[in-house]
Amino acid sequence: MNILGVLPYPQIGPWELGPLPPIHSFGVVLAIGLLVGVIAASYRGARTMGVSEERVQNYGIWIIVFGFVFSHLFEVFTYQPEVVGEFFHTLPRDPATAFAEWPLGTISSLGGVLGGGIAALIWMYRNPDQDALAWANLSAWTLAICFFFGRIGCTLAFDHPGKEPGDTGIWNWIYETTGGAVPEIFPLMMEFPHGPAEIRHNLGFYEAILWGAILVVFLILSRKPRRRGLYLWLLPILYSPVRFLLDFLREHPEAIEWGGDPRYLGLTPAQYMSILFFAAGIWGWYKLKDQPVEEWVEYEPDEDE
Repeated sequence: MNILGVLPYPQIGPWELGPLPPIHSFGVVLAIGLLVGVIAASYRGARTMGVSEERVQNYGIWIIVFGFVFSHLFEVFTYQPEVVGEFFHTLPRDPATAFAEWPLGTISSLGGVLGGGIAALIWMYRNPDQDALAWANLSAWTLAICFFFGRIGCTLAFDHPGKEPGDTGIWNWIYETTGGAVPEIFPLMMEFPHGPAEIRHNLGFYEAILWGAILVVFLILSRKPRRRGLYLWLLPILYSPVRFLLDFLREHPEAIEWGGDPRYLGLTPAQYMSILFFAAGIWGWYKLKDQPVEEWVEYEPDEDE
């Protein structure tokens, strides 16, 4: 399908390696993003916080593992509640079947952020000698890198399908108001590969653009010391409102067989999380806006090291 003004779907993978399960582009790109994020955090931590790269890497692995587990549980409980009900219904009678039918592999990005935040709090509780605000700020700075790569993976998987052109009221209104001066179909819409030939919003692609912009802002700001905790409150303030609005473009489960998002009182689970994160960002700004400027300290290994 080649329609003027519509982006082609970027088909990359999957790759077959003998008897192993297929390797999908989403997993590859996400793994690259996490690796780049940990390396960048290690480099920055050693040169601005005075801690070893190894310590930052251990911290990052702890956050990633905890975040992945929580992101999966959050996705299943909020996006697939019927699966949870069936699991607990089957568990007393046939535990093997209950666990075999559990949908492994599904994750929620905002659930992962929430889980990573909990993991960070646990780590900070177990390391009271560390500067908790500096570590949390480093985490927020790194999150922009990981999310940028993660949303590129979502773009390739097209796992966040949005509505079709005729359902996009705002763009339809712009097209009619301008007398056809703009393309009839929103030019960033994409060919949808899962199911019949159609065109949809690729919400992963839109978020990749958003996270790319946030990452550029963070990289520019991080060239010199800033007020302590800046990235910790700036990230949710920049991201949450856009994510909240983008989710209105997401498709309903009953309208599509693959990838629809459920609603609770008219909003998706991610929209409720966006409200929570935005409120946390405003609260963080109020609490941290008068913090002093960071004092960068470079790590100096001991003689034994």
